[in-house]
Amino acid sequence: MAARKIAVPRLRAQLDSVLPAEIEDETRLLDLGLEDIDLSDLEAEHLEIGGCRLTRSKLAGSDLEKLSLVDSELLHCDVANARWPDAAVTRVAIVSSRVTGFAGPGMSLQHTTVRDTLLDYASFRFAKFQKVEFTDCRLLSADFVGADLSGAVFRRCDLSGAEFSQVKAAGALFVDCTWDGTKGLAALTGATVAASSPIDTLTFTSAVTMAAGITLAHPDDVE
Repeated sequence: MAARKIAVPRLRAQLDSVLPAEIEDETRLLDLGLEDIDLSDLEAEHLEIGGCRLTRSKLAGSDLEKLSLVDSELLHCDVANARWPDAAVTRVAIVSSRVTGFAGPGMSLQHTTVRDTLLDYASFRFAKFQKVEFTDCRLLSADFVGADLSGAVFRRCDLSGAEFSQVKAAGALFVDCTWDGTKGLAALTGATVAASSPIDTLTFTSAVTMAAGITLAHPDDVE
C-alpha cells in the first residue's frame, strides 16, 4: 500500500503573541504563538485560526460553529468537551492533548495528524477525513457514526467501545489497534486492518464475526 503523504502546517518563523481584546463572530486569529492561554467556553461563529501555534492552552468547552482552523499546531492543549460543528480543519497537528468529550459533527479534516492524544467519548458523526492520521491515541467509546473514513489512518490506537455504524471505510487503514467491544465493525467494508500479533488479528476477526451475528464454537461444544 502506498504511503499517504500528509502536508504539515505552514507557520511563519516569527509569531506574534498578542490576542485581540475581544474574540467574537468572524474574528481572525492569524500568525500567533500562544502559550498558557485560557479560551475555555469561548463562543463564536466563523472564527478563523490560521498559522498559529497553541501550547498548553485551553479551548475546553468552547462552542465554535463553522470554525476554520488552518496551518496550526495544538501542543499539550485542553480541548475537552468543546463543540466545533461543521468546522474545517486543514494542515493541522494536534500533539499530546486532551480532546475527551469533543463534538465535531459534520466537520471536515484534511492533512491533519493527531498524536498521543486522549479522545475518549469524542464524537465525529458525519465528519469527513481526508489524509488524516491518528497515532498512539486513545479513542474509548468514540463515535464515528456516518463518518467518511476513507482517507483516515489509525496507528496503535485504542478503539475499545468505539462506534463505526454507517461509516464509509473503503481505503481506511487500521494498524495495531485495540478493538475490545468496538461496535459497527460490519460497516468497515473496504478498510485494511493490519496487526503485528496473530492474537490481535484473531481478536478483530472474532469481533467482526460477533458483529455479523455469527457464533464461533469448537466442534466438541455443539451437537
